[in-house]
Amino acid sequence: MSAAMQVAAATAFLTCAVAVTQAQPASVALPRTLGDGVYTAEQAARGRAVYNVRCAECHMTDLAGHEYAGALAGYGFQLKWQDATLAELFGRIRSMPLGRGGSLSGQEYLDILAYVLQKNTYAEGRTELTTAVVSKWPPIRIERVLRSPDPDR
Repeated sequence: MSAAMQVAAATAFLTCAVAVTQAQPASVALPRTLGDGVYTAEQAARGRAVYNVRCAECHMTDLAGHEYAGALAGYGFQLKWQDATLAELFGRIRSMPLGRGGSLSGQEYLDILAYVLQKNTYAEGRTELTTAVVSKWPPIRIERVLRSPDPDR
C-alpha cells in the first residue's frame, strides 16, 4: 500500500471513529469522581426510608454511629473511608445489617449508599447510582469533604 493510500485510510478511520464517538449519547459515560454526581435526590430519599427502618437502630438516625457501629456521616466517616473506593464502601454496606448481611435487595443497598453520600454532602446527579458505577474501573474514590453533613437530609 502506498504512503498516500495509508494516509487516506488512516484519515477515513479517524473520521469514522470521531463520528461514532460523537454519536454516543452522553448518558453512556460513567462518572469519574463523586463530584460528578453519582446518585439522584429521589434515590437518596428511598435510601433514607430504608436506612431509618434497617440501619438507624445501630448507626443512629443522624448516621453518627457509636462505639459498636461506625459513623456513616461526618468526620468519623471521612476518617475511616477517605481514599477507599466506592466499591469498598458498598461491599461493607452489603454486609449489613450485622448478622443478616445480604438480606436487603441490591437496589435497597444502592439507595442506602446514595443516602450516605447525600448526608456527607457529595453532589447529587441526574442518574441513579448503579452497580456499574460502583464497580467501574478506574474506581471512584471517596474524597474528603470539607463541608459538614446536612442535618436536614
